[in-house]
Amino acid sequence: MILWIIMLLAILASAVIFVIKNAAVRNIIGGILWLGVLALTIVLTLNMHDHLGMEKKTVTTTTQVYSAAPAQVPVGMAAAKKIGADNYVLIYKDQASDQQASAHFAPDKSDVVKTVKQSATYEKANVTQAQVKTVTTKWVYKNDFNEWLFKQHKEDNLVKVRHTLQVPENWQVVLK
Repeated sequence: MILWIIMLLAILASAVIFVIKNAAVRNIIGGILWLGVLALTIVLTLNMHDHLGMEKKTVTTTTQVYSAAPAQVPVGMAAAKKIGADNYVLIYKDQASDQQASAHFAPDKSDVVKTVKQSATYEKANVTQAQVKTVTTKWVYKNDFNEWLFKQHKEDNLVKVRHTLQVPENWQVVLK
């Protein structure tokens, strides 16, 4: 919305030059409108660069997962393939009834920006059931006015998503 307001003020300031004949009134009104354009442009720049009117919010969720091994194997298992410095594609079952384990967190080649912001790893933890802990960090608007003023179409504001497969001590993680 702020872009529309800036554009409207610029059009009004330009129109003042042609419409108002009195030079003093024209200069005062035009000057006020151009100062408004300048001020709103600075506010928009601060929002885009320093996240004015926004705050970082982190949400943590956990989802239970199941061994990639067949049901008759007594030891829990997951597979991991390293794809970066500290990034993995993880293989496990989403449901206990699943016949096949599936790969999770593989890079999405069609959305490179989203892929760069996501990472996945694994760890042995003091848990009884395997789970994926997902920590999502986003910029969110502090209030409705800031959202109305600054939000752009299809805006994401995602900072990062970190997935951690936490497995019990008795599980095996097979590296590929």
